[in-house]
Amino acid sequence: GIVKFHWYIMMHDFACRLRSHKEKDPHFKKFECVCVLDLAHLTMSQLSQRALAIVKEQSAIDSLCFPETMNKMYIINGPRFFGATWSLIKGWLDPRTANKIEVISNRKTWEKALLEYVDEDQLPSDYGGKGPDTQQTIEKEYYSGKLKRMHTEVIYLRGSNSTKYDIGAGEELQVSVYTRSVSGAKFTLVEASSKHAAPWVSDVVLTHTGTGDTEEPPSHKTLNDTPIKGPASVKVKIDAIGSRWSTQNMLVVFSVLNP
Repeated sequence: GIVKFHWYIMMHDFACRLRSHKEKDPHFKKFECVCVLDLAHLTMSQLSQRALAIVKEQSAIDSLCFPETMNKMYIINGPRFFGATWSLIKGWLDPRTANKIEVISNRKTWEKALLEYVDEDQLPSDYGGKGPDTQQTIEKEYYSGKLKRMHTEVIYLRGSNSTKYDIGAGEELQVSVYTRSVSGAKFTLVEASSKHAAPWVSDVVLTHTGTGDTEEPPSHKTLNDTPIKGPASVKVKIDAIGSRWSTQNMLVVFSVLNP
């Protein structure tokens, strides 16, 4: 999954960027990255055994295959509980790499630190600079055609749960879900601001057709074939089909489209 994606990005996407830079500047021979890892909205439940195993494996790959490519990394907006997790992760890293990483939670402190490494006109405005907003850059570089933006959320389901997403006038929304839960769940899309409005779709069932092994692709389904037109506040209600004592993971993907 994510480890293979990281390998693809480094070997193909990032490599293409470097070759392009080499064509523009024949004297270009070495690169180093300044990385920012924003942990805003991180929850304890997301730091699962599997998540930490991915971090450990990816760290080993980077140390072996892409050494000395990081000049500096700032981990920002980390919640209080991240301190203990960082002590564990730091032990997996090469000491030289670990010394290049700073964990800073205070916004004024990390804004000042970022501006020491990045020109103000290059640093995104949402990180204290005067460059283009991060979301605008993502939309410009990665979204094309009807897709305007995308929002994903992992839902930890025990019994029932819900999440919502707002779209504006002139926008449309499609909602997809992914899971490896063999017991499955039912999904309903309703207007969050109204208790009496008819649902767009109700009791759509998604059950994983595989064994539940973490190495196999998840099962997925688009909940609404007809896009929901904005403005709207779309609530996704999820009800477990199996035991209410076990936790199931569901990935909800909100795809915002241009009409």
